[in-house]
Amino acid sequence: MRRRVLLVTLAVAVLAACSPAASDVDGEVFATGPMAPAAAKQPDAVPVVVDTDLAPDDLAALALLLRHPRVRVVAVTVPQTGELDCRGTGLLGDFFHALETAPPLVACGTTPRGEDGVMFPPEWGAGALMNSGLPRDGTAGELTPVRTPAAELIARLARRHTDLQVVALAPLTEVAAVLREHPAAYARLDGVTTMAGTVDSESHADGVAEWNAGADPVPFAEVLAGPVPVTVLPDDPVPSGAPDGLAGPVVGGLGRVPGFESPKYWDLATAGTFVDESAATTESGTWTVDTSDDRGRLRRTGDGQVRVVTALDTAALDEVYRSVFR
Repeated sequence: MRRRVLLVTLAVAVLAACSPAASDVDGEVFATGPMAPAAAKQPDAVPVVVDTDLAPDDLAALALLLRHPRVRVVAVTVPQTGELDCRGTGLLGDFFHALETAPPLVACGTTPRGEDGVMFPPEWGAGALMNSGLPRDGTAGELTPVRTPAAELIARLARRHTDLQVVALAPLTEVAAVLREHPAAYARLDGVTTMAGTVDSESHADGVAEWNAGADPVPFAEVLAGPVPVTVLPDDPVPSGAPDGLAGPVVGGLGRVPGFESPKYWDLATAGTFVDESAATTESGTWTVDTSDDRGRLRRTGDGQVRVVTALDTAALDEVYRSVFR
């Protein structure tokens, strides 16, 4: 399941988004003010490109990776096939300002959706853009993406870094474009971790089993069959509701605007398992993905190197979130 957002009238949601921040009984979830300074980056922090469509749970995941001491985010790329395309970069000026973090390179995707893909419902993108839960006071200014297309930027960074990882929180359109257009650079990647697909979860209408995969399923299949190790977090093990560890200024309100609340935090869980692999139980094998009738449905067909997460230790993930968002 991918962001089945509960919609009410736009007027009510906009008013809710503009109202004073609420809080839980501990005063933490929707706390205002700056976040505590992030821990210093470790000398061996892993260089990471975050490929994202900038929905609220994506922003929570991006915040986790930006602040984690063992991760160095070197770029953010935004495909045009996700819930938000590069219109969503209008959020990033406020996002980095609120985190008090210098922005990395940001690049937009130029690769179109394949003919087998299904466009995200437009109202989901509108809700994510206008009602993300991100504090926005209009003082940060716009963030301008670089002119280099997303796939080209990933390829350049793969040539520069011997241990570059991609954390893909959106349709794999641009990641697969690197594989097709820059195969030698793609082969240099140390790994791809992605939130996409489902094994047993109920499918959606329009032949979509899961939306990140259903929006552009052929690229997902190409990445699964490619030469780089892949870890997949499908919909199945992600718990419903906001995690307890997602609390504090900036991040506490992400995806929690009345009327546009995120039913799951798929991408935050993906970032959490990236930094703490022990929080995930995985099954390795060769996995195929349905690209036509039940887009995004994963099936294991034999032995192989692709790891699919089958269970999550939510308590361990909450500790990861608390340690970073304190």
